[in-house]
Amino acid sequence: MRKRLNILIGICITIFIVLFIGIRQSRKTEAELASFEHPALKHPEVAGKRIVRRIELFEPKEAFNFSLTDMDKSTTRLSDFHGKLVLVGFIYTTCPDVCGLLTQHFKTIQRAFEDIINEDLVLVLITTDPEKDTPERTKAYTVGFQGRWHFLTGSEEELKEVWEQYKVFVEAKKSVDLVYHSYMVALIDRNEKIRFRYIGLVDPKEVIINDINKLLNEKGA
Repeated sequence: MRKRLNILIGICITIFIVLFIGIRQSRKTEAELASFEHPALKHPEVAGKRIVRRIELFEPKEAFNFSLTDMDKSTTRLSDFHGKLVLVGFIYTTCPDVCGLLTQHFKTIQRAFEDIINEDLVLVLITTDPEKDTPERTKAYTVGFQGRWHFLTGSEEELKEVWEQYKVFVEAKKSVDLVYHSYMVALIDRNEKIRFRYIGLVDPKEVIINDINKLLNEKGA
């Protein structure tokens, strides 16, 4: 009888140990998964190819007057373009994914408004990777694409304020040498007010160009 009891106790102890180890391993796995959680789970707008939204602000918002470093190392502010429309996008030069497509969209818009670029319409790109995107690099990138835009950089502190003000999520993942960020473009009117936001790869021909024409034809805008 005592032998059977000892065997039963031994079996119970073994089951308890197995369950305890299993629970601890499960919790460890969950913690590991959480540490590698892709930002798109909380910020779906970083998935630019899939999340596409056009947001018209019926109560235009005052655009943040950034002060950043241009490709020629001069200081460029949003207020420098007062009286003109400004299209602002956020990319980084070593991006292996959507940034190149977004740059091509800017080229499409540049071609559509070739005669008024920098006169009535200003194109601005702002980096999401200040560590790598020096003025020399942003200039080389712009020349490579034959762009007629301003490509701005700055310190991480300066840019963090700009990203926050323009509602752009940015998270550098040094372990994989990537920068997760929102694919967001803002269209600002002549009075430095944000009128439209575009999240993801919004078709420039079908959407953004029409909105630019709308603002160009707006009286007093």
